[in-house]
Amino acid sequence: MRFILNIVLVVLLASSNNFVYAQKSKNIELLGKWNNPNLPKLNGYQIWSDLTTYYDSASKREYVIAGSTDSIYFFDITNPANIILCAVKSGNSKGVVNRDFECYSHYVYCVSDNKARGSLQVFNLKNLPDSVQKVYDSDTLAFNTHSIFIEAKSKRLYMCINRLSAGGVVGMDILSLENPENPTWAGRLKVPTFGDGAPFFRNVHEVFVKNDTAYCSVEFHGIWIFDLSDLNNQRWLTAIRDYPENGYNHSSCLDPTGKYLMFTDEIPNGMSIKIFDINNIFDPKLVSMFRSNPGATAHNAHWLGNFAYVSYYHDGVYVFDLSKPSNPFVVGYYHTPSVWPPTSYEGFKGCWGVNPFLPSGHLVATDMTEGIFVLKPDPKITGLKPKIEFEPIRIFPNPFRDLINIENQNYGNKTIEVKIYNLDGELLLQKISLEPTFETETQNWPAGVYILQASTDDKIWIRKIVKQ
Repeated sequence: MRFILNIVLVVLLASSNNFVYAQKSKNIELLGKWNNPNLPKLNGYQIWSDLTTYYDSASKREYVIAGSTDSIYFFDITNPANIILCAVKSGNSKGVVNRDFECYSHYVYCVSDNKARGSLQVFNLKNLPDSVQKVYDSDTLAFNTHSIFIEAKSKRLYMCINRLSAGGVVGMDILSLENPENPTWAGRLKVPTFGDGAPFFRNVHEVFVKNDTAYCSVEFHGIWIFDLSDLNNQRWLTAIRDYPENGYNHSSCLDPTGKYLMFTDEIPNGMSIKIFDINNIFDPKLVSMFRSNPGATAHNAHWLGNFAYVSYYHDGVYVFDLSKPSNPFVVGYYHTPSVWPPTSYEGFKGCWGVNPFLPSGHLVATDMTEGIFVLKPDPKITGLKPKIEFEPIRIFPNPFRDLINIENQNYGNKTIEVKIYNLDGELLLQKISLEPTFETETQNWPAGVYILQASTDDKIWIRKIVKQ
């Protein structure tokens, strides 16, 4: 059953550049918002936690999965001015501070983190917007988990701060998704130990994984990086521990090239975001530190194209230009909290998460009190679009299945370089060509959205392509 709900549309214009601090937004427009302030609250203000997005390439519809203190909510946001609540599914625990989600193929994997007993749940999204089917619900592998990450290439689900039904807490467990509807245990992170056998750290707060290399945020012990390609022969590569404004290392991500690592520190408040050059993985070097406003705490951050999209407690959504990682600067923001500027930066209130990965280019954010926001960034700060555009090639079919054709379309004799990335920033294809047409087999690529970049020596062209 679907419920069509009224949307509050807000347009706030700054009256003068002399009042920049008081502006509600810059280069980001509110398209739609959904909230139910009568849902159960924690601490008198928290209703919502994290979110993820899902794109149905067959119907070309966009969805958000978001967590409240009591349940899991599924929204159709294809038309942001008419957000549709498609389904509400109960978690096995209530009063949840944190729910976390990851999509794989047409499934979403859901966990929760609190003192009550929960489970790992898997929902089939194939019948959206009409219905959502729960296909897995068990506490055998986990009854309480802080965060998860899925690397589609290796078909693995990483579970951080994983509390077991048999008792005890594991820093990070790894599950196999060979059968998406029946996850199975594949391994466990082996934490290096001191001479007396004590571990260097106990918990992985969050993890980012690319090509089986895990970038583990381990609370007050920094970032530890492991090669997990062979779970029976794990290799600790390096750690980033001693750095300026060293706090509670919360989460990290890579740039599309894999040469830079960006991470946030959650505690104490006001810690800057850091970028490290990890081209030499055994000798990481600090490149830059940046922030929104003094005192603000960056929570979750994503690096897409030349931009960082960051959810800030108290400050809302911020976008930074990272075209020069050594010199990041703010290019857009939208303040999700109802009170701006904040009276205090203490505590954890405001924007929890932001997601920039939808084909429409829209941003989706959750504010703990204010609900779900669908935002439209100015095209110049959308990571899926270039600053200079031209039309050198034709892509067909799009959407595609097992084969994609790329045609050099009326662009003289200039050499064109074609690259295709997945949304994790992994380079899947690189070809330099003058051929009129060439084709690429894609049978082993999971269904979803990909980024195609074509370039000459002086211009660049980027498009989203979709595998069904």
